[in-house]
Amino acid sequence: MKKAKARRFSLLVIALVAVASSFALHAAGAQTDGNRLEATFTESTASVTNRIADLGTFQLINTGSGTVEGFGTATVVVGITQDRSVTPCGAGSWTNAATRRIVLEEGVLVLRELSIARPTPSGPVIRGTYEVDGLSSKGIFAGARGSGDITVNVPTSTATLSGKLKLAGG
Repeated sequence: MKKAKARRFSLLVIALVAVASSFALHAAGAQTDGNRLEATFTESTASVTNRIADLGTFQLINTGSGTVEGFGTATVVVGITQDRSVTPCGAGSWTNAATRRIVLEEGVLVLRELSIARPTPSGPVIRGTYEVDGLSSKGIFAGARGSGDITVNVPTSTATLSGKLKLAGG
């Protein structure tokens, strides 16, 4: 009789540990998913200032729309300064510094970007990093932090962001 009670107690403890582990794993998975920033935008040029001849710079303002995973549809405005006098990957390459403003129903997420454009047979591809600007962001993004990677396929006008986003309240 004692063995049967001990066995039932052991099975009960194992079952409780399994259930608790399941909840812990689910919570950890949800936390990881909630800290991701995955977004894709289609952009077009709204304004150009070409000062390559005298200053070596080219400035663009791009606008567009797309989706931010977990937050839905968004519009975007990107202010970009290209330094065409710097060629980190040889002829046809340049550096970019940009501010990306992503407008969503829940607020405005601002990113600071640094990238390098490299020539490819189909046209330039821009790869770089972003840093969340929580002080400039608004709504649920106010005070957010995070960083990640950005790729812009210039011939297709597509920007893809992938990285981390931690909301101030989360």
